[in-house]
Parts: sequence; structure tokens; C-alpha cells
Amino acid sequence: MLGRRKCLPRLSGLALLAGALLVAPVSAAPKRVMSLNLCTDQLAMTLAGPDQLVSVSFLSREPSLSMLHEEAQAYPVNRGLAEEVFLEKPDLVVTGTYSLHNTTALLKRLDFHVEEFSFAQTLETIPGEIRRMGALLGQEEKAERIAGDFTGELEAIAARQCDRRPTMIAYDQNGIAPGGGTLADSVMRAAGFANLAADLGVVGMAPFPLEQVIAARPDVISISRKQDAPTLGEHVPRHPAIAALPETRIGAFVPEGSLSCGAPGVMEAVRALAALRAEIAPCPQDATQ
Repeated sequence: MLGRRKCLPRLSGLALLAGALLVAPVSAAPKRVMSLNLCTDQLAMTLAGPDQLVSVSFLSREPSLSMLHEEAQAYPVNRGLAEEVFLEKPDLVVTGTYSLHNTTALLKRLDFHVEEFSFAQTLETIPGEIRRMGALLGQEEKAERIAGDFTGELEAIAARQCDRRPTMIAYDQNGIAPGGGTLADSVMRAAGFANLAADLGVVGMAPFPLEQVIAARPDVISISRKQDAPTLGEHVPRHPAIAALPETRIGAFVPEGSLSCGAPGVMEAVRALAALRAEIAPCPQDATQ
């Protein structure tokens, strides 16, 4: 009986310890985070706490690719090399599934905590990516607020749509156009446009014949802004035959970098195209405002 009494405090202590483990967080928020990918840069810069993010990819400073290129100036940059991570010794590395696979594999073998993000292909997947990054950084409340605002604005824009959907094609260098299953297609549809390339069977990013663009006479042709170092490929969407289309709006209608990644910044593209749609093909409620 005495032996049993002696065991009770020990068992009670074990029970208290087990209870504490159940209520304790699985892991503390990482204090030092590195992002090796343009798209994880956008999410991490949006959500990270002060001094939590120690490095972003060099592409995050490129205005044509990054909506947060000005914010990126405040961070040291990396080129996605394992040597850079090894020297920095972060608690967490975030990168993309399309980044340098050799780097990712090596870092995992060296026991670094690496989390990979796939490229978000639709607007609907972005809130989930925001929440996932928020959970990894220990910024769940901030992530939930941003994700909720993103979803709410999409719903508000969708509520203003009607059956009047002008045709549009995003025509890029070398005559490449985004079809179905792309982020650009998702943005066009959310803004109230019909994506010409997707409607004609294009899936993903694919060449689209110049002759077909001219024959279809879309209401809008969205092209990228001229670069400082022009290429021959830039001349395709600026072909004189396209410029001669009498009733087609042609221009760089979305902010630079807004379609590069599935991050909150893509909402800038949705807003810009929704405003353009309301201008050229207003729904009844637009006309009364």
C-alpha cells in the first residue's frame, strides 16, 4: 500500500507534464526566415514580423516582376544558393516548387526546415497560400485578416458582374498568351472579361498566332510595358496589324508585376481590369452610378 502511495506523486507529475505538452505550441515562430523564390518573397514580406525575414530573392527588387520591389530594398537579397542559406543559418527557408531543386534537396539533407510553395494558378487558391505562410511565420491573425479582405473584395467585384463580358487577350513577348488554368485567366474572368485564348482552347501559356488575334478582333489586347532592354519578341504584340484594329483597346492595363505571383498584390490587376471593363462595357448598375 505504501509503495502505491509513493507512486502517486510521480504519476501525477507525469500527467501534468503530458497535459502541458498537449497545450503547448508545436513549435515557436521562427525568428530568422529566408525566402529563395520571387513568389514566397511576396507572401513573406507581406506577413513577416519586424526583423523576422532576413533575406529575399534578388528578383524581388525587379519592378517588372515584383509588386513589392520598393519594400524589398530593405532586405538583403540572395540568389537561391545553398551556400547562402548555410552561412545565414535561418530557422525556416521558404521557396517555390519551381526553384532550384538541387538547392532544396541539399538543404533538406542538411536538416534545414524547408517549406515549398507551388505557383498559385487561380485567385481562389491565394487565400490558402496566405494562411499557410501566416501559420509558418506564426502570423496567423494577420494572415487571416489579409486572406479575409482578399476574399471579400473578390466577392464584391463578382457581385458587380453581368452577362456583358468583352473579349480580351493578354498578348506577351513572342506572341505568348495565357489560356485556361493560368493566374492571368483567373484574373480576367474575375474582372468580367472573356479570355479569348482560353475560349479558343489554349491551356497554360502557349503561342497564339498573330493572324488569329487579328481575325478575332478582341475588345482588349493587354500588352506588357516596354523594357529598358528591348527584344525582338516585344515587336510581336506591337505589330502594325494589331495597332490598326479599329475598335480594339491596346495597352498595358495591369500594374507591373501584379500577375507574376499568387499573392495579395494580384488584386491590383483585378481592380485595374474591373475598372476597364466597367468603362468599355458597363453593366446596368455601373451606368447608374
